[in-house]
Amino acid sequence: MTLTDGSQAVSVCDAQRDQRYMKHTIRTILPLLTLTATLLAPGCRSFLIDRTDGFVYDAVHDRQQAVLGETSNMIVGDETGDVGLTKRMYSFNPRPVDPELPKAFETSKPHDDDRPPMETDGADHAEADSHDEQSDRTVEPADALEADSDDADEEPLLTKDIFSEKDRVNAMVFGLRDAMKYALHHARDLQDAKEALYLAALDLTLERHLWTPQFVASIRADFADFGQVRDFDRAMTTVSDVAVSQRLRYGGTVTAQVISSLMRDLGVSTTSGESGSAILSADIPLLRGAGEVAYESRYVAERDLIYAVRTYERFRRTFLVAVASRYFNLQGLKSAIANSHVSYLNFRDLWIRSDFINRMGQSRNVFEAPRARSSFRRAESALVSAKERYATSLDQFKIFIGMEVVGLMEVASQGEDKDAAELDNMLPDVALTEATAVALRYRLDYINVADRLDDTRRGVTITKNAILPDLTANLSATVASDPERFSSTSFNLERTTWRGAFELRMDDRKRERTAYRASLISVRRATRDYELAGDRVLADVRRALRRVLQQENIRDIQIMQVNENVTRAEAARAQFDLGMSTNQDVVDAENELLAARNDLANAISAYRIAILEYRRDTGTLRVSDDGRWGRNDSTESHPTPTDP
Repeated sequence: MTLTDGSQAVSVCDAQRDQRYMKHTIRTILPLLTLTATLLAPGCRSFLIDRTDGFVYDAVHDRQQAVLGETSNMIVGDETGDVGLTKRMYSFNPRPVDPELPKAFETSKPHDDDRPPMETDGADHAEADSHDEQSDRTVEPADALEADSDDADEEPLLTKDIFSEKDRVNAMVFGLRDAMKYALHHARDLQDAKEALYLAALDLTLERHLWTPQFVASIRADFADFGQVRDFDRAMTTVSDVAVSQRLRYGGTVTAQVISSLMRDLGVSTTSGESGSAILSADIPLLRGAGEVAYESRYVAERDLIYAVRTYERFRRTFLVAVASRYFNLQGLKSAIANSHVSYLNFRDLWIRSDFINRMGQSRNVFEAPRARSSFRRAESALVSAKERYATSLDQFKIFIGMEVVGLMEVASQGEDKDAAELDNMLPDVALTEATAVALRYRLDYINVADRLDDTRRGVTITKNAILPDLTANLSATVASDPERFSSTSFNLERTTWRGAFELRMDDRKRERTAYRASLISVRRATRDYELAGDRVLADVRRALRRVLQQENIRDIQIMQVNENVTRAEAARAQFDLGMSTNQDVVDAENELLAARNDLANAISAYRIAILEYRRDTGTLRVSDDGRWGRNDSTESHPTPTDP
């Protein structure tokens, strides 16, 4: 072979090596570039969000089933990852306020003080419903809650005053179940609680992932031109590093690593090099950081999700009791409108009759007609005020359950709401001792306090372990590639290097000793918190049971009060019709009757609220996702916590 042939052979070999070098570099870098571009794509963002949601919801539902024996909806909603970037986000003055007022607000509408008092909405009702037998009629509700008379064709709701007649007809009538179902899916406060539970589960999914094999890869490509100093010598180097590590439950980490190096000198004399090595290493603590304490972060994350599940469910039940309480308050205000309307009509009849008697010259004194008119005006004002209170409370209730304020809705009347009436049968016939024992088993907030006491005890073992010396074992085995072969994967087992090292280290442990002593104090505090929580549970149950009995007695008293005042009002009106008394007796009787009816409506609502609070405080309240009383799943109850 001639020199020329040899040079050509060397050139061909170098070209093959260059081609091989470039292919290896592209093959290594291209997947990372593709992965980066994919992660930036909108479709991939949605996929990553959906995948994360899947892990989170599975974790939550598993914990709900294990802890509560049932599952409930805690879906936080769909997410695309598009937050809607706008230029306003980067403005120093994003939303300036216009100093000029709208034209409609520059002048105020003059108040018409000369408007005849009978031209009110209530008076229009009166004129429309009047007939020739007014003097012989007494307006009474069909029962103590509902207004139903010949003069009241429909209940005088404020929605009739605010909205058009068509809007009022189209308003949705919400029963208690409808209100709770709507709140469970739209209420902002409940959505915040769902998201807090989601975040707790999200933290757990990350912690679980950290205890699985962790993959990491890196590539460094370097090109250097050394200029005139080295005759414009150039070099290209690529180093790739791929490693997989695994945390050990009882402490330490095991790592498998492969390093590949490629070098190409592009100077006057071209040289190439390729090498690789495979490393298996382990760092294992033998004293400090060894044992169950190494798994503490996993224990914390797993138990935090359990606490979050219980906290969410406790909040959910408390929130639904608040929804029911506000709903019952609305029912009471609605009944107050009906009762005020009945009173308004009765006082109107009394005024008309007193005025007629006065004009006929048969009045017992000159003050009867003005007194009747004044009583009518007060009844008219009370009706307007009752409407306003109901409308304002209705708007606040819409906000509370997540409905738009402009949405059209009504609450069902007390006598028509079957779901609310079911509460009257939800009071268990159990003794106080049994009720308190049940509460200590089922109150989720109390169970959380008991489990957190175990957390503080576990914290003592952690701080105690931290006082120990550091004794670490470092073990490794390295296999290098054969330097005589141009390949980074041609490993030669004969070139295996074994290493083993032990390191003992002890420094000042004042901080650790202080933490250990503080952890013992934490246990004592947690023990007192546990005892206090138990006492509060007992006090809550005792108070809830007393309140149920109290409201039941008040309800029965108010029923008798209404019946007695109905009889009194009938007697007062009969005596007035016979001329045996003044209309003052009628006025007093009507006022007492109105107050008794309103008190009865409030007593019924308070009794039902007391039952709900009793079930909540004993931990036995169950409401399904569709607002029904009862569980979502018919499964066994959650286990009883072990007393510390």
